[in-house]
Amino acid sequence: MEDRTFVQVLLDTSFLLTMLKQRRDPIEEVRTEVRGNVKILIPDIVVFELQRLARRASVKTQGFARASLDFLSKRRLPVIEHKPGPTDVDAALIAWALTEKLPTGIATVDRAIRSALASLDVPVIYPRARSGLVVERLHF
Repeated sequence: MEDRTFVQVLLDTSFLLTMLKQRRDPIEEVRTEVRGNVKILIPDIVVFELQRLARRASVKTQGFARASLDFLSKRRLPVIEHKPGPTDVDAALIAWALTEKLPTGIATVDRAIRSALASLDVPVIYPRARSGLVVERLHF
């Protein structure tokens, strides 16, 4: 039997919104594409951003933000308190991944974050155009 390594994946706001817009299940796709025992985590700062978008974004984005919050509530994913440091969502996610002892990837669609993650050799996960995910730099 293959040794299955434990990995963490932090979901970004952009990833959740995009996956739900495409009528895709972000949790199932991450579990399918990422090798090892996967623990999917939602930083509280992402939940706060979704709540803000549900109140103040365009009507279309409000709807997807609410759908994302409902999805997270139904799935009962662990919401983790962000670590002391940056209050910007993107910077907080990157800081979290860099300070964790366990292999930690970030699922995002945001190209600026993906570029920053690549330069720091932090694992990144993002959706392909039609189906499936791209998993980069997640080594055990």
